[in-house]
Amino acid sequence: MDFSCSRSSSLMVSLLLVLLLNGSSSQPCDLVRTICPRTINNILCQQIFKSDPRSATADVKGLAQIAIDAGEASANQTLNTLGSLFNSTPASPLKDVYQTCIRNYETAISKLETAKNLLLSPNYKSASRLASDATTNILSCDTSFILLPDPYGDAILSFYDLTRKSSDLARIIERIIVGFLV
Repeated sequence: MDFSCSRSSSLMVSLLLVLLLNGSSSQPCDLVRTICPRTINNILCQQIFKSDPRSATADVKGLAQIAIDAGEASANQTLNTLGSLFNSTPASPLKDVYQTCIRNYETAISKLETAKNLLLSPNYKSASRLASDATTNILSCDTSFILLPDPYGDAILSFYDLTRKSSDLARIIERIIVGFLV
């Protein structure tokens, strides 16, 4: 389960949306070289695009779609893990945090899906706002773990490692939309 992945995807889509609004006509490889260094996690950004064959011919809008798809996949994986953790944890402050995070991730996934649909229209600003909102939902989950009392320190560290990819992806999506489409 990778929360940082979802967060980075939102930022990446925001960055791509800004490129769309600016009417960039660069080649896909040039776009990736332009976009990824401007994100929170250049390596993850490049891995996402290199691992998806659609990237070879994608314009900025296509790269935003790819980033959102990666963010949704990561967020869904995280949500599934949260569900398992919630079901296997006895009543405690930790279980309450899992429940809060489940709601946050469900909301983030819904916002990413809506942002993806908005890419089909020229409404990139709304897509950017939704990607930013998804990032906020994911970060709120991370914050909930930080606020747990001391006996849950190991759970906090495990959770952070698990969620880093989702959170980084959400930020990447947001940066792509804001930096390249809006």
